[in-house]
Amino acid sequence: MQNFIAVFLGGGLGALLRYLVSLIAGRLIGIELPYATFIINITGSLFLGFVLALAFNKSVEPNHNLMIFLTVGLAGGFTTFSTYSYESLVLIRQGKLFQSALYLFLSPAIGLISVYIASLLGRHYN
Repeated sequence: MQNFIAVFLGGGLGALLRYLVSLIAGRLIGIELPYATFIINITGSLFLGFVLALAFNKSVEPNHNLMIFLTVGLAGGFTTFSTYSYESLVLIRQGKLFQSALYLFLSPAIGLISVYIASLLGRHYN
């Protein structure tokens, strides 16, 4: 049950931070390009990489609930791109280069196709 609460609280905080970064970036940088999403994806990846590096440090035993809060909750609510990036790195480190390349290519390609198809369906039902 504590895991669910950690994910719930972290996810809510991550989503709120995502919204705030979007507002601030939009006002400061503009919206000509999706700068906010770019900033969120990069900072989320940096955050997740840092937290996981600390967790895997053999001299420190991470608190399981805190890790769930920070990784699945906060980072996941802020951006799933960070998880996508980390999982790709894990595949590369495991020597699964083909699977990594497939994952790296297919996720955004199929995601883009899915959004396109869903937008067509949405227009059809509108």
